[in-house]
Amino acid sequence: MDLDKLQTTLEELGQPAYRFKQIKLAIYRDLKEGFDTIDNIPQTLRQDLDRLLPFNELILKTEQKSLDGSGKNLFFIRDDLAIESVLIKHGDGSRTVCVSTEAGCQIDCSFCATGHLGFKRVLSPSEIAEQVLSFARELKAKGEKVTNVVFMGMGEPFLNYDNVKKAILLLNDKAGFNLGQRRISVSTSGIVPGIERFGAEDWQINLAISLHAPDNALRSRLMPINKTYPLEKLMPALDAYVAKTNRRLMIEYLLLGGMNDSPRQADALADLIHAYREILRLSVVNLIIYNPTKDSDGHWDKFRAPSLAALRGFEEILTKREIAWTRRVGFGSDISGACGQLAGEVNSTH
Repeated sequence: MDLDKLQTTLEELGQPAYRFKQIKLAIYRDLKEGFDTIDNIPQTLRQDLDRLLPFNELILKTEQKSLDGSGKNLFFIRDDLAIESVLIKHGDGSRTVCVSTEAGCQIDCSFCATGHLGFKRVLSPSEIAEQVLSFARELKAKGEKVTNVVFMGMGEPFLNYDNVKKAILLLNDKAGFNLGQRRISVSTSGIVPGIERFGAEDWQINLAISLHAPDNALRSRLMPINKTYPLEKLMPALDAYVAKTNRRLMIEYLLLGGMNDSPRQADALADLIHAYREILRLSVVNLIIYNPTKDSDGHWDKFRAPSLAALRGFEEILTKREIAWTRRVGFGSDISGACGQLAGEVNSTH
């Protein structure tokens, strides 16, 4: 629901100001699924709103359920562009929703299926937040709820900063969805001005950096954004962020077999982190196993997952070098779980 359009429409209908708050609460707190289900507003108003406004900005196209309990939704936004969201079910009972911030992506990382789709447009705050609401309604029916939200889906959040911030505030609103700030994380590919702006915000939102390589040469090959914000610009910005916020930084490192998973590169990553006191003090490397993707013709891409020996060797070196690390548990590999895979399959035939 586009809340700006809702407010304008209510004013044009001559409704009292409190109606907006009623309907917003019905959407974000009570997780209503349509105007006709909001029973504390007049029936005539429900009918008028149903005629004048779409209740949902997103149209659910495809649902996929994984053997591991995860789920993936493919939506079409109103101009017929495809975006994806993922629900991750953890063994401890927590439920994480991974949301997209753009249709396509402007960054074009070589290993990412979303990058192959090209960039279409940024998403509005309501289009971002509604991805969470879709899963929240599904979970409510099972007596469960969304416990965490990560901005790690399609798109670069810091190239849609204002709308991402508004979506965060919608989800955090105590008189609404009421998701705690420390349960929200935003991942960036390394947009330095965005990192600086993020660090200046008066909030407790978590920050993750997609690093994926310990040197400029390889990182620029994998992530063209590194040519604009190379490591000598990126790392000091991250160090300053940690110093200012005293918030733990998540360093995401996607392990690509034979490309960035060697012992030498593990040592180089440790050297890079040790060079920055604040990052070393308060960061954790999140090792991610690559999830292979297919192009629109059904061919597997050029990247592969690391061998078990390479993975364990990489982890042993980080441990020896006193680098805090964790390994991301894989979810959804049987449902095109990597970002952009499902949208790519649909876009190739749609």
